[in-house]
Amino acid sequence: MSAKAQQAPLQESIEMTAVAPKVAVTDIAEYRPHEEQIVRLETTYANLVVDCSTSEGLVNAKEVRVDIRDVRYALANTTKTALIPYQQAVKDAQARVNQVREFGEALKERVLAIEAPVDEAIKAEEKRAADAKAERERVEAERVEAIRKKITRFSSVAAAYASRSAADVAAVLQSVKESVILPDEYAEFEAEATIARDNAIDQLEALHRAAVDREEAAAKLLAQQKELDELREKQRIADAEAEELRKQRAEEDRLRLKKQQDELDQQRRDMEAQQRQQRERDAQYQRDQEELARLRALAAAPASVADVITTPAVTNTLPAGAAEVDSAPAADEVADSNMPSAAEVVEVVAMAFCVTNDEASAWLRALSF
Repeated sequence: MSAKAQQAPLQESIEMTAVAPKVAVTDIAEYRPHEEQIVRLETTYANLVVDCSTSEGLVNAKEVRVDIRDVRYALANTTKTALIPYQQAVKDAQARVNQVREFGEALKERVLAIEAPVDEAIKAEEKRAADAKAERERVEAERVEAIRKKITRFSSVAAAYASRSAADVAAVLQSVKESVILPDEYAEFEAEATIARDNAIDQLEALHRAAVDREEAAAKLLAQQKELDELREKQRIADAEAEELRKQRAEEDRLRLKKQQDELDQQRRDMEAQQRQQRERDAQYQRDQEELARLRALAAAPASVADVITTPAVTNTLPAGAAEVDSAPAADEVADSNMPSAAEVVEVVAMAFCVTNDEASAWLRALSF
């Protein structure tokens, strides 16, 4: 390496600091020359600072790299050469390993040919024993499961009949009481089954009492409801009859008031007719008085025959029926015996229009009754 590269200034961008040189010791003769070269590199470039910012520094850095790579390439070539005998030994050893393995496998096959019948017989027996054991376990499990189901029926019967009728509960209670716990049937679960049955009997008896009480209460409530419905029906009929009676009375009152109103209207029409007749009689009476006065005046004064001849005869203008009526004022005439009194007329008008007698009397006076 040139002196320029060794004396290059320190640069912040690129630095390369070598570790302190070490002397390696190996028993492989092929690598000993390379150890000397590596020691040289470590000594030469231990404190080297590479500056590639200038063209001269870059050239010096490339020269250093070539020097280092030559040692590395030589080391690689030595490794390939040194491994050749060892690689051949590995191949020979691997071939021997394969030969030993194949020979061992052949011997194993010969031994297996002798072992196979014995092994198969043992495995067959073991399988038969395992199958027999599994069958026994299955049968035992089914036996236990069947017993458990019977015991479970005892334990769950009360819950199943919690909302059933008293007759249903009584029937199942009798069935449970008649159940017999046989040792041959329940085996080691006999005690457990007996306890479950006794508990089921106690629970069912309690359920039966509760069901009886519930049904009696329901029957009582149904009777009360039926009685209440009957009372409501009677009340409905009474209300309907009362409403019918009210309507009937209202209709009777309406008819009575209508009849009274019709009678009042008829009386009013009769009174109006009488008033018209009275006015006609008064008018006729007035005309008769005027004619009488005129005749009296004529009779009191001397008249010539010509005046008497030229005087028209008095013509009666009254209707045919009115000619026979007395010319006296209506106030002097005798009232009809069938005509109601004024107090009765006032009372009828007051009742028809729901007013007081004074108001009815005022109305009649306003109508000139």
